[in-house]
Amino acid sequence: MDAGITRGEQPGRGVRRFLLRRMRVGVQLAQHHPLAEHPEIEIADAAAYPLRLPDRAANPVIHDQLSALFRDTRPHPRFHTPAVSFDLSQRDLRDGVTLAPAGEAALTAAPAGLTWRPLRGAPSLTIHLVLPREQSPLHRRVRAVAKTLAHELRWLPD
Repeated sequence: MDAGITRGEQPGRGVRRFLLRRMRVGVQLAQHHPLAEHPEIEIADAAAYPLRLPDRAANPVIHDQLSALFRDTRPHPRFHTPAVSFDLSQRDLRDGVTLAPAGEAALTAAPAGLTWRPLRGAPSLTIHLVLPREQSPLHRRVRAVAKTLAHELRWLPD
């Protein structure tokens, strides 16, 4: 069966996308960072610090979507891509050296010492179920279950 989940607005021929989740964009940062005191952070204020982004080769859609948030920002952001794609210690964040743009899902998985704050005025990130344009009964069942789950998790409005 062909089915998938995508983050962001990824094009595809011969497929239909169904919205599962829309989430705010913010930054993950150290709890002791000066910006952590604010309930929301201005995009320009976040851009004043080095911003950690995933390697574009590993995740071009998310890299482009997150870096685009800061495209017209002054000061010009300084992007940092770690040499290791996943650093469990997240030392650069814990030490307050960098901020990491991330969706609000980072709230539920925030390691000790880190927090997440929304960026004021940032567009939403989206997650879609992707199915073939011509759907079988099994595809329709997968879509129904995904929709039910999205509502149960309060990812979508009723």
